[in-house]
Amino acid sequence: MNSQEFSILDPKGMKTIAFIIEQDFIEGKEIFTLKQLNSTSEEEDGKTKKIFTVDSNDKLTVLMLTLGKNKVIMNTGVLNDNEIEVIKKPDIVKYEPIINKGENYTYKEFKYTPNLGRPISIIDAETAQEVTPSLYIDKESGEIVGKCKMMPYRAYIAIELMR
Repeated sequence: MNSQEFSILDPKGMKTIAFIIEQDFIEGKEIFTLKQLNSTSEEEDGKTKKIFTVDSNDKLTVLMLTLGKNKVIMNTGVLNDNEIEVIKKPDIVKYEPIINKGENYTYKEFKYTPNLGRPISIIDAETAQEVTPSLYIDKESGEIVGKCKMMPYRAYIAIELMR
């Protein structure tokens, strides 16, 4: 399998994270899930160049989130043949981060679709990295559930795909 890549220049103080938006049909219902893309970084003229890689030759829909202080620039694009065509006008969303103010860590739980994809992603606002969930099977419902460990006094953003 071949891979594709694209790059983004992050201005100082901004960090970009990117996801593939995957579409599936489960029990006749259209489901969208997120899959985070791996990236590498290099410095270029005082900015950070992030190179995102995906192991697919297919035409893919990409969600890009550029995080700054209390704002996220959201953009989508289509990745095809190592070129990304982005929407002309990105959405700028101001936010108040979710802060775990407890003395200990806390867990946030969410359901997975049967293909282990999920429509929600919890992102560490400081590092712009997705919080990796732990999976387990709920004893009562038998469903696969994920839980993310959130550390005290740290800001997080939750992104949920909705139709």
